[in-house]
Amino acid sequence: MPVFHLGFPSPSIADLQMKENASLARLAEVLGFDVLWHSNERFHREMFIRMASSAIATERIGIGGAVVEPFAVHPAVTAQSLATLDELSGGRATLALGAGGSGFQMMGINRRHSARAIRETYGVIRGLLTGEAVDFDGEQIQAHAARLQFSPGRRITLWVATRGDWTLENSGRYSEAVMIATNASPRGLSVAIELIKKGAEQAGRSINDIRLMARVDTCVHADCDKAYQGARPMVARFLANSYPDDSFIRRAGLEVPPEVEALLARKDPGLLPQIAQAIPETFISAFCWAGTPGMVAEQVIEVARATDIREFGFWLLLAPGQSREEAARLLAGEVLPLVRAGMSG
Repeated sequence: MPVFHLGFPSPSIADLQMKENASLARLAEVLGFDVLWHSNERFHREMFIRMASSAIATERIGIGGAVVEPFAVHPAVTAQSLATLDELSGGRATLALGAGGSGFQMMGINRRHSARAIRETYGVIRGLLTGEAVDFDGEQIQAHAARLQFSPGRRITLWVATRGDWTLENSGRYSEAVMIATNASPRGLSVAIELIKKGAEQAGRSINDIRLMARVDTCVHADCDKAYQGARPMVARFLANSYPDDSFIRRAGLEVPPEVEALLARKDPGLLPQIAQAIPETFISAFCWAGTPGMVAEQVIEVARATDIREFGFWLLLAPGQSREEAARLLAGEVLPLVRAGMSG
């Protein structure tokens, strides 16, 4: 059975007020999604508070947060927040760790050796959640007899979210669940899975013991052109955030056009709209599930048939003039039934 995760990246919820958050969570539950993910975009409305609002408003749906990074908040504090949220939700909380980046410039934070920092953070949080007193002296993270004064009544799933080659491989060595970001095509996902498998085998583990999710920015609309327009800004954004790292681009069999490369090299956020319009459509199809309901469903089915992935994360972008409710209903009502039918056929 496929597992369907729903998320809203920051552009889709920038104007979402807290009074609307609970209604959106209830809608996600009614529409049948398995997990609702909440973006951690500084300095928008705070992620754990939004997760709490969603937990109180719902009964069944999982409550996820993505991503928590190792640099701005100590992992002991993250473990405290997660354990509290899990208790509030009746055991429905989950969390994804990643390199992050939003708000770092404002806070004067430099992201260094993120793959190692994520692994160290993962270990500290996992130890705290199991009730241990954690002593850890890592290269990035330190903890001294750290202990939560309460502990969850169950094992909370911790994900690693990444598109970077080294973090993908490293996650295979220790993570129980990996959220493979950005790769929308079987080619890109297959290479990412091989990297995770390599790390798992080096640690004497089996990739079959690791949950895998394809987490893909998604824009679905009856008008294909509008769906592509809705996807363009996000592609521009992650190209800019990752620059000059282009490993995930090469993994998809693509090269950044010289005119786009020149814009990215200027590292000017004001150029994002210009970058978005200069991106070839091949980039959108490689890194987003975008188009009509039938087109999006076919992309997902293609991934399911070519890989062992059975968990799909739709990070829902909005086409011009489209509301969050319209996009969610279209995804749940027209795309997901086609995916289920295609996977069972």
